[in-house]
Amino acid sequence: MVPDDGSTSVPGSQGGSRAAVREGREDDTVISAAVPAMPSSSADIGRRLEGTMLGPYRLDAFVGGGGMGAVFKALDTTLDRIVAVKVLAGREADDEEMLRRFRNEAQSAARLDHDNIGRVHAVGSDAGWHYIVFEYIEGRNIRDIVREDGPFDVARTIDVAIQVADALEHASGRDVVHRDIKPSNIVITPAGRARIVDMGLARLEPPGAQADLTSSGVTLGTFDYIAPEQARDAREADVRSDLYSLGCTMFYMLAGRPPFAEGSMVQKLLRHQQQPAPAIDAVRPDVPRRLAAILSRLMEKDPADRHQRPADLVAELVACAEAEGLDLAGGPPVAAAPAPAPGPARSPWLVPVAVFLALVIALWIKAALERGPPG
Repeated sequence: MVPDDGSTSVPGSQGGSRAAVREGREDDTVISAAVPAMPSSSADIGRRLEGTMLGPYRLDAFVGGGGMGAVFKALDTTLDRIVAVKVLAGREADDEEMLRRFRNEAQSAARLDHDNIGRVHAVGSDAGWHYIVFEYIEGRNIRDIVREDGPFDVARTIDVAIQVADALEHASGRDVVHRDIKPSNIVITPAGRARIVDMGLARLEPPGAQADLTSSGVTLGTFDYIAPEQARDAREADVRSDLYSLGCTMFYMLAGRPPFAEGSMVQKLLRHQQQPAPAIDAVRPDVPRRLAAILSRLMEKDPADRHQRPADLVAELVACAEAEGLDLAGGPPVAAAPAPAPGPARSPWLVPVAVFLALVIALWIKAALERGPPG
């Protein structure tokens, strides 16, 4: 249910700090910081904690690394249910800023209650380890599905994108920006439901003294899917940055690769800044022109040129699917469904008053007829 992302350090974009650079997989989360590297990998943490207890949670199986910590499939022995437990790894647990970021992840996730977002159950500490307990989601992430089964067809891509955009509308309405939308952070359940996981880079808006934890240049994103403004300064990211990342993720679903797949990490970041995204219909001729235009708009360099709200994207995708006669298996969106058009104002009390007046008039007319003409 969770990505096994490694962390990749790059030169700090805010304040000039520099850290060692390590090239990672195409889906690695990019973290820029001047703090020393962790002494242990998430795999080391997994080997150390697998089979142990943290509070009431038995860590049965190490799943992988997710952002700042190691993730386990676990048993909640109190409620007898399977959960996912994310443990803040290594010496980061002793770093006050990283600990605030870890708590921020729990607070961000706790604000959200949507069928397309993994839910948080609890947060705690035990034996010096800090952890967050999440809903355990059965399924495979998009990155693994595409690698194992090949690219998605057009209908499935639109279906998943609508679900993710609907989730982003919900999150944005609760002042949460995800900042790390990518294929490995979207799990598809056996029923076809798309679920966003890993709030490790999420930010609560509007930023406050403790809310925005990127002021020291700690967080960037994922270099194959990061919006240009977020790469320059993570504090500039808003929901339109998440939509840019969703556009890159849709490109991956259709093409089997991100829009700028070649070159080093720095070269990819520069291309996101400077080069127009490749046209998806040049890679996949079966992609309708209308959908290609939607992807092109999502990946515009200037946030003002993109869709301004996820609900706007949902409306365009639904219209595109209807125009192409595509069947969307995911069902209607929840958060982004447009409100009914306002009709004329109605006053329920007018109906009985009108009936009463009609009765009075009828009785008056009847009485007048019975009296006959005046004298």
